[in-house]
Amino acid sequence: MRAALLSGPKNVEVQDVDEPELMAGSLLVEIIYCGVGGSDSEAYESGLLAAPAWFGHEWVGRVLEVGPGISGHFPGERVVGAVSPPCGSCDQCRAGLGQWCKSSLEMILGADPLASPHGAFAERIRVDARRVTRIPEGVDNRDAALAEPASVAAHAVVRSNMALGDLVVVVGAGAIGCLLVQLARLNGAAHVVVVEPDPFRRELACDLGATAAFGPGPEAVQWLAKHGHCLGGDVVFSASGDPEALTSAVQAARLGGTVVAVGVSGDSGSLASADLIEREITLRASRGYGIADVHRALELMAGDRLRVSGLIQSETLGLDDLAQHFAATAKSQPGPPKHLVAPTQAK
Repeated sequence: MRAALLSGPKNVEVQDVDEPELMAGSLLVEIIYCGVGGSDSEAYESGLLAAPAWFGHEWVGRVLEVGPGISGHFPGERVVGAVSPPCGSCDQCRAGLGQWCKSSLEMILGADPLASPHGAFAERIRVDARRVTRIPEGVDNRDAALAEPASVAAHAVVRSNMALGDLVVVVGAGAIGCLLVQLARLNGAAHVVVVEPDPFRRELACDLGATAAFGPGPEAVQWLAKHGHCLGGDVVFSASGDPEALTSAVQAARLGGTVVAVGVSGDSGSLASADLIEREITLRASRGYGIADVHRALELMAGDRLRVSGLIQSETLGLDDLAQHFAATAKSQPGPPKHLVAPTQAK
């Protein structure tokens, strides 16, 4: 079968690889779509991966075969790559910290023993049966491909401890930023303000529920001064990979406000500890997601309360398009922020 592999910095190759070997406790899944995420773009630039299976981790597929010892799954079942419940036996679980279960994190990263030697930019993968989650009726395959970023956004909202009526700011209106806009609204935000340089994404964020959206600069500060009682955001999400996004998020928060770091950057930018201390900012990090976040996201999608179709580019990529796509850099391309790859799509 065919798979797109990252073989070094800025080097993606489509190769013929061995069929995944079905093992006890695993499923063989045919990949229908795999989303191209920000972490995939970062891996393309650096050539570095947490595990080979991490390259292509936002996927939706159909179960082809069920390995020995598995119950509750069947051929033809539509599933998304998710995460297992806490294992109950690792150091974190034994300490009562199941939300940081080591084996669950390994599954998210594709570093568990049953992971394939490649990610879901491939026709088929092997996956631990505990990792997948069935797609509810009413969620089509294209939308289901956003279950993973939607779960990341859901986890960030839970981590924020936001309260009913809060003024929320989202820095960055990529896929996760736009999902945060909707989830903050669903969680009771009075206003959601977006800071995003791309005009299309600003308009998209407003269509999805943002009160207002501005480019970087004084306009957002002026709006917050007028509508936020001259205080700033109660909760600010940093949802961009830009090194200065976290600094911008801190500056948009009110005294005593909360900043949630969601977007990942290899550079800390110009953020200084004095900015946090002088304004007594609560800085919370949000890493990945848990199984409860996946269930939340899928149920909201099934009820049409979390709208994701507008985030997806209409044109689907094939495996042979990936190298050119990464070379062009997804961030500079116009239109919706999420690109989907259909591994079986002919060139």
